[in-house]
Amino acid sequence: MSTTVGKALKVLELLSTYGQPVRLAELSRDLAMNKSTTYRLLEKMSQLGYVRQAPTDSRYMLTTRMWAIGVRAFRNFDIRAWAKRHLEELESELHETAVLAVLEGDDVVVVDKVASAQAVQTLSPLGSRSPMHCSSLGKALLMGDPAGLMPRLKRLRKFTDKTITTLPALREEIARATAAGVAEAYDEYRVGVSGVSAPILGVDGVLLGVIGVSIPTMRAEGKHLEAIKAAVGLHAQKLSQALAGGN
Repeated sequence: MSTTVGKALKVLELLSTYGQPVRLAELSRDLAMNKSTTYRLLEKMSQLGYVRQAPTDSRYMLTTRMWAIGVRAFRNFDIRAWAKRHLEELESELHETAVLAVLEGDDVVVVDKVASAQAVQTLSPLGSRSPMHCSSLGKALLMGDPAGLMPRLKRLRKFTDKTITTLPALREEIARATAAGVAEAYDEYRVGVSGVSAPILGVDGVLLGVIGVSIPTMRAEGKHLEAIKAAVGLHAQKLSQALAGGN
């Protein structure tokens, strides 16, 4: 990337963070860039339609052109394309089924996976659904947006003897998961099936989906389980950073 292009992108990114039009001097100071360079960049971006000046005081602001680009990008966004490499790496590292899921209604739905090659593995068919309160994928959704999703849960249906069936207990579980960085579920939805998952967050922490590993409960222990927790947390973090525009 050329130096000029890099500086121009920094100007656009910084302009998007202000809640109101900003003066040249303030923008230049926050960019740690001299005024003449900042001014030239602003003038060029104004000619191209990305920046304009307020008519009353000549302060700078973004135009709706940036919004339009964002809308088109979001319309074409497919989280599966971004997550595929992470699913493949998780399966390669752990030899367990790696799963990508999103919220649909009040359920979590599997939209992609890379199946384990082991003889004994869990079944996570594409399109399969599970409730938020009793799967690691669902709990990871609650980790990512507890204020928005927790109020949707009214009655917590019991599926096994280990299903959490009260809201206070579920809130405590989500608090522990948030502190740990990953959500866990052992035999809570189906006996013999366990999982570890974490939320995928985009710009401004918006919940986009969850990534996790589904494992037979008989293998959910010891160093193998600790390795799963670490790997899921790391890949969720990397994917979130990529989708939020980080490195």
